[in-house]
Amino acid sequence: MSRIEDKIAEQFESLSLGKKKVAHYIQSNLREAALQSAQRIAEKSDVSEATVHRLAQALSYSSFSEMQQDLRRIVIQDQRAVHNFIQSTNRQEHSWLEKHFTQEAENIRQTMMQVDRAQIHEAASLLLQADRVWVAGWRMGLSVTSFFSFVMKYMLGNCELIPQGGVAEYVSYIKPGDVVFACGYPRYCSRTLKLSRLAKEQQAKLIVLTDSGLSPFAKLADLVLLAECKSNGFLDSYTAPLAVVNAIINEISYLEKERVQGNLERMELMLNEFQDSFEWVHKLK
Repeated sequence: MSRIEDKIAEQFESLSLGKKKVAHYIQSNLREAALQSAQRIAEKSDVSEATVHRLAQALSYSSFSEMQQDLRRIVIQDQRAVHNFIQSTNRQEHSWLEKHFTQEAENIRQTMMQVDRAQIHEAASLLLQADRVWVAGWRMGLSVTSFFSFVMKYMLGNCELIPQGGVAEYVSYIKPGDVVFACGYPRYCSRTLKLSRLAKEQQAKLIVLTDSGLSPFAKLADLVLLAECKSNGFLDSYTAPLAVVNAIINEISYLEKERVQGNLERMELMLNEFQDSFEWVHKLK
């Protein structure tokens, strides 16, 4: 019998918009959905409760209850999830700060389970082989893309962060041999998505950092890196995505130690040459 994750992946493109919203929520929140009512899943997915029941039927379940039983089987098979569930239901209520850091740690743990060394190695290799690296992702995604592009420029010298207001001008220069690194998280910025499509049409390689294999970015990419972004607050967390780009940076340093070291030494010379800080001069009388 197929797992619900497999069923969603197989049927996703044929689902209606409302059912896609529910499927995406369930796929991204398996453990939470296993314990939630159809009404609660509907609220989280911003659809009607009837849409949740229709999704169950579309995935060949006789009812929502049968679909939920399948979800619970997955949770039970994941012993770590069971342990976390037992711990969270037995202990006293945490303060909001403890909950915050617990969720951040869980995002890192879940991301570690989804991203392996081979993927990080492939991402680093693609970036090292690129004629030019273009980085795209704005709004909250800038917490990842501005950092990553700065470090890549510092290390390799051939990286450019595409400004949101100048997408058309920058995209026209993307060509075969280039690599585009796109950060695409809900609400899945349409401008970043369009840039990614155009980059593929122009035969550039596309690396995508996103939250789910059902993400519209994932279907375009040559390489997909998944990182959790759950939060107890009203804003998503980008701690785990930052951890992924840090891993890529470390792998690049390992693979091309001499090249990176040479670039850093030259950069340090230029930073000393263009010293921005004011130096007080002591004048002797």
